[in-house]
Parts: sequence; structure tokens; C-alpha cells
Amino acid sequence: MKKFIINVVVFFLLLSVVDGFAGIVFSYLIENTRGGDNGRNNYICNEANEDILVFGSSRAFHHYNPLILSDSLGLSCYNCGQDANGIILSYARYQLICQRNQPKMLIYDVNPDFDLLEGDDNRKYLGWLKAYYDKKGIHELFNSVDDIERYKMISQMYRYNSRFVQIISDYIHPLQSNGIMGFRPINKEMDTMRISKKTRPKRYTVDSLKVSFIEKFIDDSSRKNTKVIFCVSPNWYGMDTLSFKSIRDICLVHQIPFIDFSNNPKYVHHNVFFKDPTHLNAKGADEFTRDFIVELKKRGIVN
Repeated sequence: MKKFIINVVVFFLLLSVVDGFAGIVFSYLIENTRGGDNGRNNYICNEANEDILVFGSSRAFHHYNPLILSDSLGLSCYNCGQDANGIILSYARYQLICQRNQPKMLIYDVNPDFDLLEGDDNRKYLGWLKAYYDKKGIHELFNSVDDIERYKMISQMYRYNSRFVQIISDYIHPLQSNGIMGFRPINKEMDTMRISKKTRPKRYTVDSLKVSFIEKFIDDSSRKNTKVIFCVSPNWYGMDTLSFKSIRDICLVHQIPFIDFSNNPKYVHHNVFFKDPTHLNAKGADEFTRDFIVELKKRGIVN
């Protein structure tokens, strides 16, 4: 029995040493990565100081060209959108940015699935934040999503376990660029033969946690006198507007501009602008960004 206990203690000591060493190594790799998704995430969380910031899911990431926004509005711009993510990651990134810089304008592209509705595990939105858990305000955000996460984060390996290969790749030879001021255009045109004929069941149940982060995003920007614009960018199918009614109502209460391009006839079923039914290609992104600026000027949001 005594030998067994000694073996157990030794095992956990070795595990602790390996865990700590892995934390040191992967922390170093991330901090010194300049390319790929990890390099881009580093820049957003540690360096971004542009006047205009774009937030949201992949539809933000691939739909808003900062070069066009900067040229038209005379302000610097960076795209902070992220594939398969929404308001939880966006709010955290905004908080980290505000600790060193206060942007003049925030553009948020709304994706109901990631920003408003129930149906997924909100813990998945913490992935890009694990390496920044010790930064001011981030551990509180983790606790609000799942208070069990504080115990998991004791392990250094847990902070990096879903991205070991990508971290090493981005450090040695990134497979992806950081994009154009964070924006990553898609240089493909849609293949209509691959369009799914299946329809997803309609969902309208609002996720109170996501909505609470939307409210925090608005409240924090309001206190700092930062303009906020919410937008729904084009969709090949068009979209059921009831799925984002809650954000429209929130914008109405707070008197925040809400711009809806989801069913704009210029884009719906126009293959030339899309890579797939959900995402604009590079041509579509440039065209939409110009149309978005026209709408901002028409509403008097910008000159």
C-alpha cells in the first residue's frame, strides 16, 4: 500500500512538471507567433489600436474589407471577426483592446446562432481566450460562462490542448496569413451544385447569456462614447428576420443603428457575390463594404 501511494505521488509530481513545462513552451510559442490565426489573435489581444474595429463571426471576418472602410472614412480599421465565434469572444477581445486604446467606432456583424440564440455549448467560445486567462477581466468572463472552468484552467496543458498543432505550425510556418488588416477574403465563386436543399428547423429561443454580453458590449462602448453599429450582412438564401428580432429590439431601446442587408435583393441568389450560401467571396465583400459605407452616410452616422 505504501509503495502504491508513493507511486501515485510520484506520478502526479511528474504530471505537474510536464504540465508546467508545456505551459512555458506553448506560452512562449504563442507570444512569439506573428503569423496565422494565432498571430492574428495575438495582434488583436495585445496590439490592436485602430479607430474602427469589426467584430462578429466568420461573416464579419470575410465580409468587411478594412482597406475600403479606411479609405472611405479616413480612419484606421482592423477586422477582429473570427470563424465559428460570436459575442462572447468579441466582448473579451474588446475588453482587452480597451485596456490600452479606445476605438472610435465598433461594427458588429450579427449571426443569430453565435450571438443570440440557444442551441450550442457556450464554453466552445472560450477557446481563443484560454491563453489569455490571466489577463485582466478574462477569468471573470470564464466564470460567467461556466464556473467549473476556473478549476480546469489550473492545468497549463488545458489552456492549449485544442490547438497544439496549430500553435506549432503558426510559429514555424503559418498556413494562413494574418489577412489584410485582419480581413481574410475568399477568392472563390459559389458552386450551385453543392447547395444543400435541406432546411434547418427554425429556432427563436434567445440565449440569456449571449444577450447579456451584447448588453455589456453596448454599455461599455456607451460609457466610452464609442459609436456602435450592428449589421446583418448579405445571405444567399436571405434570412428569417425573426431570428434576430431580439437584437433589433435592443438596438431600438438603446437608439443604436441596426442595418439589415440579410434579404437585400442585390445579393440574394446572386452567385457571383458568394463563396457559399452563408459567406460572401472577395468580390461580394468589397461590394458589400462599399454599400455598407453608403448606408452609414445615408443615415448620417458618418460624413
